[in-house]
Amino acid sequence: MTTQNYPGPPPGWYPDPAGGPGQRWWDGYAWSDAVVHPTQPPPPPVPSLADAPWVDASARLATSVTTAYVSHELSTTAMARRAFATPAVASLVALGVVLGNASRFPVLGHQLRVVWDDQMHNITAPAITETINFGWLLSLLLLMTLAAVISALIWQHRAANAARALNLPATHSPAWGVGSWFVPVVNLWMPYQAIRDCLPAGDPHRALVLRWWLLLNAWWSTALGTGIAVFFSKPVAVGLAVPAALSAIGLLASAPRIVPAIAQAHRGFLP
Repeated sequence: MTTQNYPGPPPGWYPDPAGGPGQRWWDGYAWSDAVVHPTQPPPPPVPSLADAPWVDASARLATSVTTAYVSHELSTTAMARRAFATPAVASLVALGVVLGNASRFPVLGHQLRVVWDDQMHNITAPAITETINFGWLLSLLLLMTLAAVISALIWQHRAANAARALNLPATHSPAWGVGSWFVPVVNLWMPYQAIRDCLPAGDPHRALVLRWWLLLNAWWSTALGTGIAVFFSKPVAVGLAVPAALSAIGLLASAPRIVPAIAQAHRGFLP
């Protein structure tokens, strides 16, 4: 049988007369149900958000902001080291002045109580005659300590901001970490947590922060006790001055090391 015997075109694949995208088989007499669809090219890849140009810009911006926070912290490192050491040094000097005037403070305390009682009863109070040797030095040491505390708090806020920019987990915000120093009760542990969280989890210097915190609490409680007891009892004041002095020496050995330890950790996280 030759192709001349077919009523139409010879058998073969032809464009689908139904308008489909493929080809349909013509058997020489009629269209069959066999259809061949053309091979579809793979769809173009969907752009990923990670490939978007603004993602790279955002990463550069985040790196720049983080670097700025760490740089602000590092600019106060030297100041903060001195600030952390100043209260301990001032305390040792103040303890020396207080113990050197241990026999004068009870007399001064008695005169102050007399003045207070007379004022409460509207009686003319006698003049205070007792003076403290190097009393001006105690006032100077107090001012130095206040300046050191302000400097240390500035450093703490900057270090906490740098830690947050480096994505280190924190228990408290930078502002609340600083403010917690002035809130009774919570200042027994929150400032410690705020400074500890400036270091990454597992950092060996976290133990140093804990040791410093325990020494700090021992120091301020015994130093405060000494300052109160000296007005009433010289033996009690001397007994409290010994652990206060030892705690201050311990602070001198630990406190200044915290600042460079945190600075070194933050430098290591920079890209």
